Amino acid sequence: MPHSYAHTQSLTCPRCGRTFEAEIWLIIDAAERPDLLEKAKDGTIHQIVCPACGPVVQADAPLLLYRPGKEPPILFSPAQQTSNEQDRQQAQELLAQLRQRLGDSWQ
Repeated sequence: MPHSYAHTQSLTCPRCGRTFEAEIWLIIDAAERPDLLEKAKDGTIHQIVCPACGPVVQADAPLLLYRPGKEPPILFSPAQQTSNEQDRQQAQELLAQLRQRLGDSWQ
């Protein structure tokens, strides 16, 4: 099972109004997906292009970055429009998901 994880979310383009399905990355294993790590570094990991008219839609989503062998090994970036309590809950849920994906490798 891959460690990185994305879920599919319905988004609506603010320009054309079309609703479409987009893959939103929530967990990135830096060693497994260096391509996604680069997108996280340059701030484009949650930018989605509308398939109908082309403009970028910014998904408001948290991100858990797993960096095996680095310190700290886990970094969490909360969504923008969330409370502190929602941030804690999302971080716990993503950590549980990562723990399950890592299996016996989890420490």
